[in-house]
Amino acid sequence: MRIGIDITPLTAQPTGVGRYLGPVIEHMGPMLGEDSLTGWATGLHAPAHGAGGLSRRYLPLPTRALWAWWRAVPWPPVDSLLGGVDVFHATNYHLPPVARARRVLTIYDLAFMVEPRWASPKIVGPFARRVPRFAREADTVITCSMHSREDIVRLCGVEPDKVHVVHGAVGPDMRPVERDIARARMRELLGLDAPYVLHVGTIESRKNIETLVRAFALSCNRRPHRLLLVGMPGWNMGHFGELVAREGLADRVLMPGYLPSREDLAAAYSAADLFVMPSHYEGFGLPALEAMACGCPVLASDSSSLPEVGGGAAGYFPAMDTQALAALMGEVLENPELAGEMSRLGTAQAARFDWTESARRTLEVYRSLA
Repeated sequence: MRIGIDITPLTAQPTGVGRYLGPVIEHMGPMLGEDSLTGWATGLHAPAHGAGGLSRRYLPLPTRALWAWWRAVPWPPVDSLLGGVDVFHATNYHLPPVARARRVLTIYDLAFMVEPRWASPKIVGPFARRVPRFAREADTVITCSMHSREDIVRLCGVEPDKVHVVHGAVGPDMRPVERDIARARMRELLGLDAPYVLHVGTIESRKNIETLVRAFALSCNRRPHRLLLVGMPGWNMGHFGELVAREGLADRVLMPGYLPSREDLAAAYSAADLFVMPSHYEGFGLPALEAMACGCPVLASDSSSLPEVGGGAAGYFPAMDTQALAALMGEVLENPELAGEMSRLGTAQAARFDWTESARRTLEVYRSLA
């Protein structure tokens, strides 16, 4: 069987989609046997890495321009551009035209439909119109959590049997770093020489960072902690600096941007006293799992897929309840025994998610279409 897969999300600084897709492809390689896998990418820049050494075809055209063309003229079919494949896996919310290939579509989440105010109108309108249609046209759909599966069935009008769950996972690069070494690396990299609470993810409204900042101000006003926000600024967050200043935290909130090194990210998780993921909505919530794998206690909102990921190892709070989050933060930071127990439970929970299994399940979906 010949398989084509869209690797356009594998950018130099991958966020959620790329950080899910890359490991699945890499772990799939040894399982292929007589099957073949070819990566397909568009855009002005080729993907940042070879995704496990698979062969690839790169079309140096702006991705949006290509999709606009395909909406007007469904030609040339992507399987022909790939030299003929039996299955094409669309991983970036768009379903290209094909001549004969069966199509798999990954939908990570439907946040843009569940609550449109969390995304740019430039995304919400087109995606809300097209993604449900793509889900119905695809031969099968993959998503990364049971919660997202329920949303896809409900909002896209597809049969439950058509939607397969393939969870995200953590690899060997996300393991506890010895505490003194991790703290020394944070001092060297960020000049951070104080205990801190950590969040990893794009700084955007859907991530509910405002509630985290307000809870931190309540909980840590008499503590030496800093709030470390690792991630790039996202849509509609121009007011965020004003919020931080208004809460009196201008010198206590650090925003270093994206950490490209996985070793540095593991050190950031390992040196943190607490990781908080207060999101309104997550398709999976990979940073929470990574934090657990590195031995960091995790607090998460009780919304969307986060309880599915954190299981009984995380502490939960209603996403908009600032007081509840502040109280939980104080409880964990004041109680080393509780933090230690959450760390132990978290590493065990993270071990339940495995990229090899995710790759096996994805390949199983392909083969079911052969």
